[in-house]
Amino acid sequence: MYQFSKTLVFVAIGLAIAAFAVSSPMAVRGAPIGETPAKAVSIPLYASFSAPAGWGWTATNITEPGPTLTVQQGDVITFHLFAHDATPHMLVIDLNNNQVQDAPDQASAQFSSATAATNFTFTASTAGTFNYFCGVHGYAAQHGSLVVQGTGGGGGGTSGGIDTTLLIGGVVIVVAIVAVVAAIVMRRKKP
Repeated sequence: MYQFSKTLVFVAIGLAIAAFAVSSPMAVRGAPIGETPAKAVSIPLYASFSAPAGWGWTATNITEPGPTLTVQQGDVITFHLFAHDATPHMLVIDLNNNQVQDAPDQASAQFSSATAATNFTFTASTAGTFNYFCGVHGYAAQHGSLVVQGTGGGGGGTSGGIDTTLLIGGVVIVVAIVAVVAAIVMRRKKP
């Protein structure tokens, strides 16, 4: 009987090691927790002060307010800026939402070509909704909204919850240990 109990203990230890060995690599294979890598976003934007006044994706859909631009936190946006009316304009990202161009804001160079884009790169590092407007003609004449959606704190990895494979491996280990202990206890109670 001692030999049988010893065998059961070794079997239980072997099952526990096997279950751990199977579950651990699978748990590690999941996506890492961390920041979502920045992606490049390209946005054409047309400005006009003459009728129609405002901003648009193309020269034929200019509206006031301009389109709502939606990106993810961390995205690197390249605005391709055109002046539909061939008048000078300037794109201002209003980071403090006070509707005037001041120190915390980021702004493009002035642009006035309807055919050659002026490129302006902006990194959406802070989540929130921000105004954008023309630095030449002001918020009241030409504005829109830039929505920077947050990453949820963890980015594109696992959400910090329990990995399903790891949970199943843990359950298998516990069941194996309980089964071995129960078998040993039952064998010892027999005369």
